[in-house]
Amino acid sequence: MPVMLSLPPAVVIGLWLNAAHSGSVSPTDATNAIETITDQVDLSVDDEPTGSGISSFLELVRKACSASTPVAVGLPVDGDPAGIPNNVLVKIERSSGVVAINRDLLLFQTSDGPWALADASNTVMHYDLSQTRRILLNQIEDSAHQLAVSDLVGDETEIAGTLDAFQTHHLPPHLSDRSIGALELAAKIVIVAGGAITNSTALHSPSIDRIRLENLELLICESRKVLQSVVTG
Repeated sequence: MPVMLSLPPAVVIGLWLNAAHSGSVSPTDATNAIETITDQVDLSVDDEPTGSGISSFLELVRKACSASTPVAVGLPVDGDPAGIPNNVLVKIERSSGVVAINRDLLLFQTSDGPWALADASNTVMHYDLSQTRRILLNQIEDSAHQLAVSDLVGDETEIAGTLDAFQTHHLPPHLSDRSIGALELAAKIVIVAGGAITNSTALHSPSIDRIRLENLELLICESRKVLQSVVTG
């Protein structure tokens, strides 16, 4: 996963759509926020036109509000498509993530830049933030112990600079400090663990170095699940 300087856009869009779905914000406020996040007003249409009839973010917000379930967010990486079909994976800007409006409609940023809708059967999961947060905290504790006794060497300069540059923008006002803290923690763990994969090593011990990589990759995996836990209220 590329270095993140903020939460992935799909995460923030998912938060606003689910805030509108739960009635915590108005459809207009959600629309204005999403237009700011995407820096566009009209929705692009994927190569094959959708049957949704949606051409604006306001229409998309209303679609999300009328649905029986909240939207879900997928953050695909190599080896884990996060429930997103391959015909969509090849078109997207992966670092931005994908919003599953429902099981048959996806919102994503194309590799060319604009955000677009596509009819696409998907299995993007809904995650529970309380559960994913608890698992991540347990993984942090376990990994911290393992890494502390691994006699690692490395350069933390790049990681520290990325953490300093990290910011959160355009979050819905109703979010609790606990929810915001969990999302920020997960994003920062991705930065630290991703940087440590390339900027640290266990000298003279291939087996310990494998343990280092396994722990860092587990931290990233559990952090991604937290980021995909777009809360509804």
